[in-house]
Amino acid sequence: MFRQLGRQWHHIKRPIRSHISINSSIRFSKNYATYKRFDNSHSNFDFKKFLYNRNTIYVGLSLGAFYVYNLHEAPFTGRWRFIWIPYWLETKIGDYSYSQILGEYQNQILPPSDPLYGRVTKIMNRLLTAAISNFPDQQQIEHLKNLNWSIHIIQVDPNKIPPNAFILPNGKIFIFSSILPICHNDDGLATVLSHELSHQLAHHSLEQLSKQPFYILLLAILYSITGTSSFNSLMIEGLLKMPASRDMESEADHIGCELMARLCFNINEAVQFWLRMNDWESKLQQKYNTSGLSFQEFFSTHPNTNKRIHDIQSWLPDLERIKENSQCYEYQFNLFNDSQRNFFKR
Repeated sequence: MFRQLGRQWHHIKRPIRSHISINSSIRFSKNYATYKRFDNSHSNFDFKKFLYNRNTIYVGLSLGAFYVYNLHEAPFTGRWRFIWIPYWLETKIGDYSYSQILGEYQNQILPPSDPLYGRVTKIMNRLLTAAISNFPDQQQIEHLKNLNWSIHIIQVDPNKIPPNAFILPNGKIFIFSSILPICHNDDGLATVLSHELSHQLAHHSLEQLSKQPFYILLLAILYSITGTSSFNSLMIEGLLKMPASRDMESEADHIGCELMARLCFNINEAVQFWLRMNDWESKLQQKYNTSGLSFQEFFSTHPNTNKRIHDIQSWLPDLERIKENSQCYEYQFNLFNDSQRNFFKR
């Protein structure tokens, strides 16, 4: 899934990264820390005194208690993550992004009569039903049911617009036609849609937003020490934000594959999809003569495609067991014939 700059949605494509190396120096005296800033000025900041200040301790304990109180377990994976922002705010953010995207691509959206809508609707109904059937959280179930789900397929020039698909937090699904050849079939399309749906099931957007105040606080503390903002921002991005984003992408891969297994989709097609995506990336690198560059993950929001392929392959034995135990053929022939399970009737 890709993240567009300044927008709160994810998508499949990974940005090109570059390796950045930065050195810094910090000098300490016996009585207090004297930091040489990057503009060659000095700051007599007594970090030890700040750390053991009573108010600092109270604030730290309060923040710690707030953090623990707002820990929630992610669906399917069981990962504990910090979320304090309510669902309705995430939906509002999705509404804002939705209006922006419609304004940009309004004239390129295929009409609802296009056969692709039928394929996507069928797959999404199955994925949503499986997700709701395996959710223990009633609040989450009601949230998913109450979203105004809709599908938008955008016709683009594949030579100009890269493969892309994403689901906004308000239930709006966008699929760019450039990704369809890489999907190849319904199992490949299910790979993309299950991944994007998994971001919403796990509320990854809320998780990212929930961490922002702590990042800002940490940046302020680092600035009081180093006297520079650019270096601190790079460190926060490289050491905290980017690894967290990659973990969320891997989690979405895992949840998506589990949903596919529960529905009797061909999990091997998930591997084939990423192999085709890897081929597309290789051709793009050759086209722009960037194949010789070293693509480091340190400043990337997404895992390396080869790593994603390896991860899914390592999950295959467990996914096959889930598939065997899930009675997915019963889902296939009974549950999805129920007209009440159509989330796109509105």
